[in-house]
Amino acid sequence: MAQRLDHDVIIAGAGIVGAAIAYHLAVAGLRVAVVDATGPAAAASGASDGAVSVASKKPGTMARLATASLLHTRDLAAGGPLQGAYESRPAHIFGTGATELAAMDALCQKLSALAGPVRVIGDGGRDQLPGLGPGVERLVTLDGEGHMPGHKAVRAYLATPGITPIWPATVLGFKGDDHGVTLRLADRRLRAGRLVIATGVSSADLIPGLPILPRSGQLLVTDRGPLGELSGALTAAAYLVAKTAETAVVPLSPVILDPLATGQYLIGSSRENHGDMTHVDFATLRAILGRAVTVWPALRNRRVIRAFAGVRAAVPDGLPIVGPLAGDPRVLVATGFEGDGICLSALIGREVALMLRGIATDPALAADLGCLAPARFAPTVRIEGAA
Repeated sequence: MAQRLDHDVIIAGAGIVGAAIAYHLAVAGLRVAVVDATGPAAAASGASDGAVSVASKKPGTMARLATASLLHTRDLAAGGPLQGAYESRPAHIFGTGATELAAMDALCQKLSALAGPVRVIGDGGRDQLPGLGPGVERLVTLDGEGHMPGHKAVRAYLATPGITPIWPATVLGFKGDDHGVTLRLADRRLRAGRLVIATGVSSADLIPGLPILPRSGQLLVTDRGPLGELSGALTAAAYLVAKTAETAVVPLSPVILDPLATGQYLIGSSRENHGDMTHVDFATLRAILGRAVTVWPALRNRRVIRAFAGVRAAVPDGLPIVGPLAGDPRVLVATGFEGDGICLSALIGREVALMLRGIATDPALAADLGCLAPARFAPTVRIEGAA
């Protein structure tokens, strides 16, 4: 006899991807539980810069999915759950030297080929943005990108009726059968028809062999004050090189200077292959801050009030892992977004909800979503058996 189901779907992970999936399922009428070891946006989603950016995505699959997700994010912000969490704003890409200038050429070509909502509205010298330092050779200004603090979006999604929060609660294991999935917590077991694993770096603990790499980034936050003419993120083209090149050799620090609604600057970020969020590397922070001050001299009048490291879940091939597990189709995974979870969350939330409900996706997206399937790692991935 089949056991009673406590929920239609359980989502492990209360980051922005898990929260977006929960929202899309709840508005479709399903009973959803979200389980997290700490609470909403406690890890990478709460430490991110909040960029909903197409510019930073590698051409091809990631750039196309980011474009589709940006459009869906806008829809959800137009009177939906993301109203007040998402805002459209300009983005500025600056560069110095041959490598960065070539990356800026590639960016303009990519956006032109996409013919999407993000477009170049300025391409010239530093005089386009008052306040830029003399070391900037070229500035490209984009219209159509957006900003969405992860903690705001997560809480907005999880406020949807039909979502049951369960935290703090660590998932110890799971086991699927013909009728559902049993999830084992420290103090109880839960039954659901489907399970989604969206636990970021911890996903590999539940699915051995899943190629998740913990990758840290060093960040700084300043005190409050006037932001001048800077109304959108100011990003070094070196960051595009680090994110999009097959073998990135970055000659200059890949700094991002993000003006916050609080009047503070968030300054980052490095990409380090370790998962130690307690490791604050002051040499790296000095390099990031040094270039940030050179590019935006007004920073000399500000104080750094916090330095920290955020840990993101990366995948060796640069694509997130999204879709059902080959060994148990009742279990889906949505992880490995590294710095792209904020941008892709709206689309992935919608598409995973459709997968769980057995509804076909838009044919225009099917091929790109297929590239994210866990099946590409099937020989190395095994299902955790003991529940």
